[in-house]
Amino acid sequence: MLRDATIVDADAVAMLVLHELERRQLRRLRRVTKEQLSQMLFVGYHQPDFRYGYPQARVYQNQGVAVGVVYGYPAAVEATLDNQWAELFSRQQLTVPQQLVVIPRALPDEWYLDLLTVRNRSKGKTYQQKWFDEWLLGDAIHRARESGQPVMGMDVRPGSSLATLAAEFGFVATQRRLLDRQVYYHLRLKLR
Repeated sequence: MLRDATIVDADAVAMLVLHELERRQLRRLRRVTKEQLSQMLFVGYHQPDFRYGYPQARVYQNQGVAVGVVYGYPAAVEATLDNQWAELFSRQQLTVPQQLVVIPRALPDEWYLDLLTVRNRSKGKTYQQKWFDEWLLGDAIHRARESGQPVMGMDVRPGSSLATLAAEFGFVATQRRLLDRQVYYHLRLKLR
């Protein structure tokens, strides 16, 4: 079942986001232990203006547990979503990185898909679970259309499963970007 995320999803969603951020290998998070990052994500999840807070999230729930999550928002609000990182680092008594942990990436006319991830144990186990990521992406496209933005954008690593899935939905690569010294392609989908 697809639904808006709630406070109750904090544990499951924080773990999903943690695994995705680990997979992305962000340099700015290398000095943070897995436990510290997990705690920051859990605390941040409860903040409405945090990039990975519950108001920006939709979850796919299976057997009462959030097994997939997608984060997206209009480009206009992206700048307000990173204000919590410094406070979260301070709570963990860590040195705040000189630059933002997550660099703003949305183009001005976009509804931006920031993160889409499905718990590994749920990928492809059964006929139904094979399509969790497809359902999440389809739901994100629907939300983007409802927002009134003319375009939906996302950044993907070349050859990733999300890049392949996005191509199936009609996304087109428009830019090659270096994000945190890693190559990404910026994909866009016209919504109107």
